Amino acid sequence: MPEKRTTYHHGDLRAALVTAGIGLARKGGPQAVVLREVTRLVGVAPNSAYGHFKTLAALRSAVTLQAQSEMGEAMGRHLDAVDAAAPADPRAAAKAYLREVGRSYIRFALDEPGLFRTAMGGSPVGLRIPGTPEDVRIAGDRREPDSFLLRALTRLIETGSLRPEDLGPAVIAHWATVHGLATMFLDLLAPMTDAQRESTIDDALDVLVDGLTARRTGSAA
Repeated sequence: MPEKRTTYHHGDLRAALVTAGIGLARKGGPQAVVLREVTRLVGVAPNSAYGHFKTLAALRSAVTLQAQSEMGEAMGRHLDAVDAAAPADPRAAAKAYLREVGRSYIRFALDEPGLFRTAMGGSPVGLRIPGTPEDVRIAGDRREPDSFLLRALTRLIETGSLRPEDLGPAVIAHWATVHGLATMFLDLLAPMTDAQRESTIDDALDVLVDGLTARRTGSAA
């Protein structure tokens, strides 16, 4: 059965192309985003796309940004629920929030592997590592994977659970743990039951959070 084409109104071609790209990415990851297939789904000639995307790399970059946005929204819904049930103690709440940032990241990878691979590896120019001063300034209320991490680490610093000078290493440790585990689930580990998988996630996040918060402000290294 032929795949249904994406419809668009006049002036919305760019959005339609990105939407079609997201559909392809959801099924096959970033490599499935091919200009000819995207334009076929939208119902326009390939040349029509060049008014909005000069190259395939430009289209893939736009699809990557949209995938990151969808990932952020999914993580945000999980974290909103976590905040609503947060422990009363600020330090415990900050630790719980960081743990759930990691859990929501891994869950998105398991629920949407194609979009996850696109969001975190679909840009032809690569991804920044969050945690730079520029990221801290713009984090604000953004609902993107890196902004949640920065918010979580800021809360740890504010509650005295993380030294400010450890922010950079904490960023790397977090990404290494959660991205590494997500990739292992998708590509390397033998199939697990839901209970086994959750136990593995819990153990990894416990080690991560305990390790990051062991060296508090004013404590010995």
